[in-house]
Amino acid sequence: MNDIALNVSHVSVDLGGRRILSNLSFEVGHGEFMGILGPNGAGKTTLFRVLLELLRPTKGTVQHFGERSGQEREKSEVSTRKSTATIGYVPQSRQIDTELPMQVRDFVSLGLPNPFRFWLSRRDKEAVQSAMELTDCARFGHQPIGKLSGGERQRAYLAQALVRNPQILLLDEPTSNLDPGAQEGMAAVVHQICRSQSISVLFISHDVNLIARYADRILYLTPGHYAVGTVDEVMRTDVLQRLYGTAVELVRMAGKLYLVATEQAIGGGTDICN
Repeated sequence: MNDIALNVSHVSVDLGGRRILSNLSFEVGHGEFMGILGPNGAGKTTLFRVLLELLRPTKGTVQHFGERSGQEREKSEVSTRKSTATIGYVPQSRQIDTELPMQVRDFVSLGLPNPFRFWLSRRDKEAVQSAMELTDCARFGHQPIGKLSGGERQRAYLAQALVRNPQILLLDEPTSNLDPGAQEGMAAVVHQICRSQSISVLFISHDVNLIARYADRILYLTPGHYAVGTVDEVMRTDVLQRLYGTAVELVRMAGKLYLVATEQAIGGGTDICN
C-alpha cells in the first residue's frame, strides 16, 4: 500500500439518541480502492457525511492527508479544523430535470472551484476536458444532461467530482439504479481512475460481487460492528456471523457470493447481501 491518504480513528456518531457508528477505525492508502458494504441503517452514508465534514463525530478523529506519496503531507482533524485534502463526492441520488438544456460539459464545469463565473480560463477548460476523458463522457459532452441514459449520467456526475483533481473520491451507491452492464462499466471506470490517477476511492455498494472484482479491501459495516480487510478476510462465515450477531451462511453459486440467514437453510433463507 502507498502512503496513507485517510485515517479514521475511533470514530463514533450518535444521532437522535442512537449510536450510528461505534468506535470505527480504518485507513485508506493513496490509490487504494476500498469497497464499503453493509445493510441499510449500518451508517455508510453517515460515515461519508463525517468524511465530508458535514457531520461532527461524537468522538474520534478523521485525518485527511492532503499530499500524495513522496511529498510532505498535511493533516487535519475533522473534529477541530478544516481538511486540506480535496475530496470528490458523488451522492446516492440526484434528481435531474429531463428537460434541463444544460450541456454535459457545462454541468461538469460546475465542479470547479468558484463555479459561478462568466467564462472559463484555459486551465479550467483543460481540467473539464481531462475529467470528461477520464470518465469516457467527452463523446457526449455537448448533449443535454437531462437526455442522457442512467449510465451516461453517472459518468457525468463522476467527471464533475473529478474536475478539481481530488485526492479522495467518495461514491455513494453510484451503480444502484443502473442495469448490470452499466454497473460493470461504471465500476471499471472508477477502478481505472483509481489506479491511473492514484486517487483513493471509497465506494459504497450493496453488490458484494461487484465490489469483490475491483476492491483492494472492504469495510463491512453493520449496526454497532465492522470488519476491515481483503474480500477473502472479511467474506467468511465466522466474520459475518459476528457482524450480524446471528446465524448466517456465505454461499457460492454460479461463481457469485450470497449471504443468507440459515434458520431455514439455503432454500428458505433470507438474502442479506447479494
